[in-house]
Amino acid sequence: MSPEEPATEPRLPTSHSDSGVVRNLRMISLCTLLSRVLGLARDIVMASLFGAGTILDLFVVAFRLPNLTRQLFGEGALTAAFLPVFLRDRREHGDRVARDTMTAVAIALFSFLSLFVLLAEGVLIWFLATAELSESTTLLLQLLAILLPYLVLICTAALFSAGLHALQVFLWPALVPVVLNVFWLTGAFISVQTTSVPETRVKIVSLAILIAGAVQLTLPLTAFFWIGMGPTRSWRRQWHRVREVMWTMLPVVAGTTVIQCNAVLDSLMAWGLSRPDNGGPAPLESFGLPALLPAGTASELYIGQRMYQFPLGVFGVALGTVLYPLMAQHAQSGDLTALRKTLGRGLRLTATIAVPASAGLFLLATPLTNLMFRHGEFTEEDVRMTARMISIYGAGVWAYISLTILNRAFYALGDRISPMWFGIATLVLNFLLNVVFVVLFRGAGLALGSVVATAIQVFMTVWLLNRRTSGLPWGEIGKTTIRTLLATTMMVGVCLLSTSLLPAGEGMATYAVRLIVPLLAGILTYVVAGRIVGLSEIDEFLKAAERDRESV
Repeated sequence: MSPEEPATEPRLPTSHSDSGVVRNLRMISLCTLLSRVLGLARDIVMASLFGAGTILDLFVVAFRLPNLTRQLFGEGALTAAFLPVFLRDRREHGDRVARDTMTAVAIALFSFLSLFVLLAEGVLIWFLATAELSESTTLLLQLLAILLPYLVLICTAALFSAGLHALQVFLWPALVPVVLNVFWLTGAFISVQTTSVPETRVKIVSLAILIAGAVQLTLPLTAFFWIGMGPTRSWRRQWHRVREVMWTMLPVVAGTTVIQCNAVLDSLMAWGLSRPDNGGPAPLESFGLPALLPAGTASELYIGQRMYQFPLGVFGVALGTVLYPLMAQHAQSGDLTALRKTLGRGLRLTATIAVPASAGLFLLATPLTNLMFRHGEFTEEDVRMTARMISIYGAGVWAYISLTILNRAFYALGDRISPMWFGIATLVLNFLLNVVFVVLFRGAGLALGSVVATAIQVFMTVWLLNRRTSGLPWGEIGKTTIRTLLATTMMVGVCLLSTSLLPAGEGMATYAVRLIVPLLAGILTYVVAGRIVGLSEIDEFLKAAERDRESV
């Protein structure tokens, strides 16, 4: 099919039933679970190679900018701004106009980000060539120069993934993160085989990430061609849509950045207040600030964030991905009743999964960290500090997932300003809490500030959204929450009891037993207790699993 030919009507899923939501949610969650498992493997490898020290700190900070952009575009602003426009053009004007819109926005996005990266690379090269920099700062800028082009590739891939979501095609976008982790692990393996110099190893890993970006872009683009919705040559007719999407994105960016920017703020403060391994001054000491934190704090924060992002990515982002197109369609048709029902269902599913996940991460942080990361250069002190980060971030999983769902409800209603102001207020609050908590609790205070600020944002968002929708189905949400808390309480009791009965000690076998036994006992207890107290959402997941097995 040439780009000028009209696309054949694609055969796309159209089911919006409750079972369809759960089925799509499970499919995306399984793909995301694969990605997260591979992501855990890559984090284990990175911790083993570099330990929680200066090298890993510098890599974490350098990767923050392209990774932040990926999270904003892939899981937030671009999807929220582009998806309604794409849906409207497809509904009102057909697939051809929708393809024109997709192509125009993709070209604009790729061009803008490429220009930004070229300018940034020029600045980095100038600094590296002319400025007198410390060894750690030089390595930081070199890693940033390697990784910056990744944001062009992954953000364009995110645009095509958003279009596939609008077409109810979820599998191929869900596989995009898997590619990154496969290449990341491959790069780590190659680095071990080719050099023993840590600085060279981390550069090889960074190059592997850049190559992964090219493959990640190819995957959803190929899927568009496969379903007959590929780019067109007549995209100039829809150039006005570029302005609409970009202007819509600005408030959405501010509204959806809070979780990601809080994480970046935590890492930057940890890096700035930490002395390098070689004993040099902390980056912020030149501004008169004390070096409050040891080297490795940024790495420990990063690992803690990765652990809470596991349930957030597997369930929270997946649920938001499935529900947002439905809420957007309900809002566009003026059916607030259906929108309230869909949102209420999302919040009930969130409570069912996120509350026990929060409790589990809080309780099992130490055995989890021992089993996953106590290898190679990762020391016992690194384990202790990282476990504290995981416990604190884990306790806030319910808030992070809830915020993902609630913000998308605002975007479905066409309100991008309220989440923006809530996000800005929360970012300021997080900074103020960090300043206080880092003095009181050192590195753990940075994680605590982020969790407290996000929880406050959730309550503010629920309050306003309840007014905008003329009342959420609080009766059903309340019943589910109470039943979830009852089942979670029983789960916590069984986890604590099983942990107390297990032998303490060192070694991977002991670490595995002290993690797996309470984990399995807790999951089994939660499922059984949930069914006893009438938590129907558990039955929905089990029935969806049975339907999936029957369809294979």
